[in-house]
Amino acid sequence: MQTYILMGKTSQSFATAMLNKPQNRRESVQPMLEAFGVEEVAFMFTNNPEYNFVAIMKAESDEVCEALVNVVYATDNFTKFVWNRAFDAENYQKVFELGQQNMASYVSSLKEAGLS
Repeated sequence: MQTYILMGKTSQSFATAMLNKPQNRRESVQPMLEAFGVEEVAFMFTNNPEYNFVAIMKAESDEVCEALVNVVYATDNFTKFVWNRAFDAENYQKVFELGQQNMASYVSSLKEAGLS
């Protein structure tokens, strides 16, 4: 499974609902996570003015994560909601090893134009 960082900014509708009936949203979203086959690593609310919700999840693919995010965004609980693929140090090293193995095949636009 791949690791993803999800970040969102909760909406006024979310605040209204939570003030009218405080609830543990982690428990509420568990059935949806299970339906998508997503494993929660962390589920946190923060005081950041740009993104006040952060989650770390494990999913099978980018497509699964994108589908999950689209469902969440459609709930009107967030004014923005984004996701990023995350790499641990070992996997990030592999990304650069792959780049190193193939970098000789790249021709820069400056070289192509005869400017370097």
